[in-house]
Amino acid sequence: MRLHSRMSPESRSHQNFGRLSHGIRRGSRLVVITAFALLFAACSSGTSGSATTTDDGSAPDGSFPVTVDHAYGSTTIEEEPKKIITLGLSDQDPLLALGVAPLAVSPWWGDYEYATWPWAQDELGGVQPTVLNGGVRDDSNPPVEEIAELEPDLIISLYSGTTKEQFGQLSKIAPVIVPDKGYTNFTITWQEATRATGEALGREDEALELVNDLEASFADAAKDHPEFEGKQAIVAERFKAGETIVRTGNDVRAQFFSQLGFTVADQVAELTPNDAGEIYVPDERIDEISKDLLVWNVGFNPEVRKTVENLGLYNDLRVVKDRNAIWVEDEVVSGAFTWGTVLSLDYALDEMLPQISEAMN
Repeated sequence: MRLHSRMSPESRSHQNFGRLSHGIRRGSRLVVITAFALLFAACSSGTSGSATTTDDGSAPDGSFPVTVDHAYGSTTIEEEPKKIITLGLSDQDPLLALGVAPLAVSPWWGDYEYATWPWAQDELGGVQPTVLNGGVRDDSNPPVEEIAELEPDLIISLYSGTTKEQFGQLSKIAPVIVPDKGYTNFTITWQEATRATGEALGREDEALELVNDLEASFADAAKDHPEFEGKQAIVAERFKAGETIVRTGNDVRAQFFSQLGFTVADQVAELTPNDAGEIYVPDERIDEISKDLLVWNVGFNPEVRKTVENLGLYNDLRVVKDRNAIWVEDEVVSGAFTWGTVLSLDYALDEMLPQISEAMN
């Protein structure tokens, strides 16, 4: 696996990449076997000129055209897409999990080759996708001209804030997939992102198998740790002085803990989340985030820890005195937790579970 030079090979947080990649490759072999089985069945049927359907009347995996319903209507994909651009910040991961490498990707954060983090590098299979907009993140202005020049046959924009107007612009270039209602503006769950990607590829059943496998991993972890059940968890981050952001709702970081059996706050005191599921808590109200477990996600800037621990009220919080506050400081672990995809979450779960368990015990 190619790792960026800034990453220490001795770091404990990279030990599970081989195991994670092996699991995905094993899933890829299953995809190949499934594909050959479908091809054999099609060749053996002796039937031509009619569409194949399943027992419930729907088209089987691999059949086109495919129509995907979403928040802005529906999109029809006439043929299997070969040149796919992922516009959402983490959209390449579910695509790679299904064995398909993107033509181009959007940058998010982290200085990694092809804007693809270590847990997904092997899945590129040697493909070198273009990083859009010169590697500069700009959610408000997708690089329409650059995308058009690449001549994609599908644009996937799921973990994004793509507007209806932008959808219209992009649809003049190629079919565009955006989230369904309830999942717009960076609130799509990893399950729905994986399923929708599979649907667009004509491989929804394969995508749902990946979802089921990862959900089983979370269910097993929750079963092994009954002490998590019903306890309140807060996921906190800081990006500027004077306030803490708490993650709620469909946010992948909040969902991580709800899948482990924790309850995740939908508001903090009278403070309610914005459309992206973010609650802004001023420093003078930091006592409001003292629950059973406090998780600081700071891998993007570990120096934040010093700032927080120097806040006047912080060290008097019950959750701190009880040693139930944990810090996710490693860049790659924090990245996997933040990306929250079908590819990254296995790694995040393996790395974070012992830390969570220690805090709760």
